[in-house]
Amino acid sequence: MRRFPLLLLALAVLLPAAPASAQTFPETGYRLDGRFAQFWRQNGGLPVFGLPISDQRPELGSEGVFGVQWLERERFELHPENAAPYDVLLGRLGDEALRRQGRDWRAQPAEAPRDGCLFFRETGRNLCEPFLSYWRANGLEFDGGAGKSYAESLALFGLPLTAPAPETNSSGFTVLTQWFERARFEFLPENPDPYKVLLGRLGAELFAPGRANLDPTSGEAPAYVQVRAPGWPTALEVPQGFTVEEAASGVPSPRFMAIDPADGSLVYGSSGTSQVVRLTDTNGDGRYDRTQVVAGGLPYVHSVAFADGALFAAAEDRVVRLSDFGPDGVARRVETVIGGLPTEARDLYGHRTRTIVIGPDRKIYLSVGSSCDVCEEQNPLRATVLRANLDGSGLEIFATGLRNSVGIAFRPFTEELWGMDMGRNNIGPGLPPEELNRIEAGKNYGWPFCYGDRAPNPEFNDPGRCAGTEPPRYTFPAHWAPLGIQFYSGLNFPPSYQGDALVAFHGSAGDQLGTRVGYNVVRVRFRDGQPVAAEDLLRGFIIGNDAWARPAGLLVAPDGSLLVSDDFGGRIFRVRYVGR
Repeated sequence: MRRFPLLLLALAVLLPAAPASAQTFPETGYRLDGRFAQFWRQNGGLPVFGLPISDQRPELGSEGVFGVQWLERERFELHPENAAPYDVLLGRLGDEALRRQGRDWRAQPAEAPRDGCLFFRETGRNLCEPFLSYWRANGLEFDGGAGKSYAESLALFGLPLTAPAPETNSSGFTVLTQWFERARFEFLPENPDPYKVLLGRLGAELFAPGRANLDPTSGEAPAYVQVRAPGWPTALEVPQGFTVEEAASGVPSPRFMAIDPADGSLVYGSSGTSQVVRLTDTNGDGRYDRTQVVAGGLPYVHSVAFADGALFAAAEDRVVRLSDFGPDGVARRVETVIGGLPTEARDLYGHRTRTIVIGPDRKIYLSVGSSCDVCEEQNPLRATVLRANLDGSGLEIFATGLRNSVGIAFRPFTEELWGMDMGRNNIGPGLPPEELNRIEAGKNYGWPFCYGDRAPNPEFNDPGRCAGTEPPRYTFPAHWAPLGIQFYSGLNFPPSYQGDALVAFHGSAGDQLGTRVGYNVVRVRFRDGQPVAAEDLLRGFIIGNDAWARPAGLLVAPDGSLLVSDDFGGRIFRVRYVGR
């Protein structure tokens, strides 16, 4: 049987220079533009690199932040500080894929040079037929001359890292395989020339492992696996390749968290105890085993943030700066930075927590929820996001009409503030949707007069007041109760997660629905800077008509794992990617 990759239908022919015009690929919905489009066309195009499978975006890698675009077989990195053709560099995907698999090619014994082969002393590997001719026939275009030089082939594929050996590829075929720094060669002798040597889809395999359709709007759900642990009433479910475990248990009502950059400890606000709490992993086993109270007497304190070496905490009535920590962890200095925040609630649905984040402009952004379910507020600070300097000066209203945007976060490498707004109650089991908004200065998001996409609330029934408000960028089912939001920017999850939003849903209240909904953590997939699809990242907390945990806060840890606080059960879960 002949085995052709779906998209590899031509030789790796180097194309002449072409204008850097955009080209959209309907197979994935992505486009190549600018210097990446030019580089793709000049150096082999579809047979060598495959289709684009991501947008062009800033991305954090092991060596820093670069403009990046992923393709089926490669990753382009933009380095404008370099002169062409070195302004576009290729990712070392072969090396990265081997490390993801736990395979240390450096630990393998070196080979002796062999006749008729090309020997690479740097890695102690021979490059022989059937792969040698393919390696020599292809390469990046540096000099415009005929054929490919050693340097041009090396620039495209890199050094060989392994000896040839039979391996099962991502299509399920067992083929003779050799790994290179930037590629994986596969030999299929039953194929006709020139298709006997094919390139593996390393870009797709690393970018989004296990996903057949790389278009984020396709709605394709990942496969899920169950994870069980002692003391859990039910198994939890995460996408294949992930696992979940407890990082802490028996801690008082953890809500929103932050890592102390000074010592790596975890600090969180405990709205149930009105305390700021510090957790420390004293033995490096991944579990927080020491608990210290940093400060108390802070009503409904729920979120914390670090800036300029200081710890800020947002209570119901004020924002404080905590410093001068004693041996017992207690802050001996507590300064009020912003005071006079509105307090109390007018009904069962009033909101008393405040969320603080530090923006890229080094200012405080503070969400203040409404005092009620639906009402016209008397205090202008209610149902807003506020902004102030780090010393508390210059307090101003940044955005209005936000009933309860508990979770707010800045999208990485931008100045865009996004937030999850929690919808009202008592207009039915399916209304209103929970909203993901891009929160912009001076904009009004509709509450109390509107919900969802400018729909008038029946108490006011005034479409005119809704017409000029901002609609949500994405919505979720009613009564899921969103709390924490984080944009993923770590290195543990597959690269396709970078720049996507992760949202913790606290779950429905018992007086609104006959069944429990929410109680999960959801990934919101972004494309070209906009949310386009959603899928569960962590679920399984519902048991019958109840739940045994309630996701509250989210935090991307320094190792790239995701911490999920549970203020109901006093736990902190850790979601990690461990590979397929």
